[in-house]
Amino acid sequence: MRSFIILHPEFEKKERDFELSSEKVRLENIAYRKSIPGLVYNHLFRKVKQADVVFIFNKDGYVGANTYGELFAAAIDSKLIFALDHRFLMGNYPNDLYDEPSASYLIHDIVKTPKELFEKIK
Repeated sequence: MRSFIILHPEFEKKERDFELSSEKVRLENIAYRKSIPGLVYNHLFRKVKQADVVFIFNKDGYVGANTYGELFAAAIDSKLIFALDHRFLMGNYPNDLYDEPSASYLIHDIVKTPKELFEKIK
């Protein structure tokens, strides 16, 4: 029997308005800006590096810059990569997005539910 360790994003409790603002606006917050390098390091070297399988939660096709970087890190490290949506939309969420086609070539398959993902990797 295989065992699974699920590594998920670490969302700190922030004000709802802050969470809903664009990344450009969030980066104006000095404390948030200073936390970014540590978060990126943690995701790349403590999560993506140790994973066997990576799932990109790109709801409505949207993927942020950090997730985009994590996707490429996973691909370079020959990880099995799944995504929720076949689209990879970047830019200012939700109204000013553009399709970034290079990411879709790195995805092994699209899965719509946790059960579907589990069935593909068990």
